[in-house]
This record gives sequence, C-alpha cells and structure tokens, in this order.
Amino acid sequence: MFAPSAALVGSTELRDLLAREPAMADVVRAWSRLTLALVGIGSLAPSPLLRRSGNAITARDQRQLKELGAVGDVCARYFDADGDPVDAPFNDRLIGIDPDRLRAVERRIGVAGGTDKSAAIRGAARGRWINILITDVEVARDLLDD
Repeated sequence: MFAPSAALVGSTELRDLLAREPAMADVVRAWSRLTLALVGIGSLAPSPLLRRSGNAITARDQRQLKELGAVGDVCARYFDADGDPVDAPFNDRLIGIDPDRLRAVERRIGVAGGTDKSAAIRGAARGRWINILITDVEVARDLLDD
C-alpha cells in the first residue's frame, strides 16, 4: 500500500494534517496489518531519481546525517553502520511507517544493488530493517566477505 503523500514535508503541522486525511489515515491503519513489506535501501547520497521526485533531503540535512554517522535509509528512516536509527533533523516531518512497526512486519524484503550501497545494505540487515535481501552478485560477495 502506497502513502498518497510525499515522505518528507515542510512542517510538523503539515505532517499532522496530512495524516488525518482519509486516504492517508487508511494507509496508516493498514500498517498494523502488514505481513510483507517490499522496501528500497537508500544510501546517504540521494539517487538522481530521488532528487527528481522531490523527496530528496537537502544538502544541509545530508551533512548533518553524515555527522551523525548515517549510512543509509529504509522508508526515509536513516540508520548508522550498525543499523541503529539516527536522530535525523527532519524525523518530526516524516510521513511514513514507524521503525518499530516496520521491524514487526514478518517479511521485510529489501531491494538494493551496487557496491556504493554496500554500507547501507549491511546496516539495514544489521539493524533488522530487512530480513530478506534482493541484490546483485557484487554486493552479495562484499557482504559475505565482511
């Protein structure tokens, strides 16, 4: 189920208003019934596609996340190399599934590839953000060599 909203909005007030919209409220309620989640794993630097979508974080936020030790994200929730969540400066403006609720989903399938994402993929697995991984051979070898 897709959220009919941007993942990151301009204010906590807007986040709260959008969360009360009927279509978004239906999505939020459905999160508690998920048995499978298919998620992408992002690296700290947003991809060109993400930049064009309007959901990319600002350069300032990216610098702050780097200072906090962030290596990647799942559902716009950033984590460090051990998979522990970092206190992103914009967490209070995110519209998305709560990390604990995501980790409670029985099957969490992460999809990501490219050795530039190895640290993010490793962190997602270590932090239990995912428990099934679809990736490429180079990343699989990199993870196994770790």
